[in-house]
Amino acid sequence: MRLLVIGGTRFVGRAIVEAALRGGHDVTLFNRGSDTASFPEVPRILGDRNTDAIERIGEQSWDAVVDVTAYRPEQVRSAMRALRGRAAHHVFISTVSVYADAVAEGADESAPLADADEANVPPDPRAAYGELKVLCERAMRDATDSLTVLRPTIVIGEHDPTDRFAWWVKRIAQGGRLRVPARDDQPVQLVDAGDLAAFAVHAAEQSLRGTFNVTAPVERLTLRGMVEVIAGVAGVSVELEHVDSLDFPLCIASGPVDWGIYTLSSAAARGAGLRLRPLRDSTGDVLRTVRTS
Repeated sequence: MRLLVIGGTRFVGRAIVEAALRGGHDVTLFNRGSDTASFPEVPRILGDRNTDAIERIGEQSWDAVVDVTAYRPEQVRSAMRALRGRAAHHVFISTVSVYADAVAEGADESAPLADADEANVPPDPRAAYGELKVLCERAMRDATDSLTVLRPTIVIGEHDPTDRFAWWVKRIAQGGRLRVPARDDQPVQLVDAGDLAAFAVHAAEQSLRGTFNVTAPVERLTLRGMVEVIAGVAGVSVELEHVDSLDFPLCIASGPVDWGIYTLSSAAARGAGLRLRPLRDSTGDVLRTVRTS
């Protein structure tokens, strides 16, 4: 398979390229070339998707395109214009943040989306991340019928720039007293970047059509349960000190009414080929990175 990855050198994109190369696929990257150390053997088309440079990708054709870095609808439209007639299938990496507030526990992909009007949504993804991803999905669907939309939850693994999960791993690995928010029962969903990447490549290989929540684990996981898994992998004992503060990574600042976003169903994705590693395995990878960095 000839595969174009838009992005491809950071975290999720990097994992997707690694998965595609392991599968023996012919990969090309489109990016600005700011990271020249990653995948020096992989051909690149250098350009900035925010300018007309993305038109360069129209000179070739691919069996599939994976778009990892679209955060605004105009970025999608520009890429899709350039790729018209040049790509058989598209895979778009979206997010569970597209769902409306107070999504129902166990909701599937039919859950209501955030209200997104392009005329009123701020253009900065830091201010309207979920709404902009809704608009990106809409722009993708307007441009093609051969489309996979993946909505991952919190992605974890090596090379994670957010430190949301790694913060817990680093702190818990020290053992001893651990300050935690006073909400042991808050649900948490995490998906390994490698699992997301493997499913994205599978979707490209199979020209899989549809929208899929990419969430894990299948069983309900709580903050306390996550702490226990990490402590077990690290081989340490921790004494939990509950505090009123909610200023912790992975902690939902509002009340239980908004906890549904961490309980979404991945049944459709699993039925279509998503395979999930146990959290302890992902934790082990992150812990090794933490201890050697």
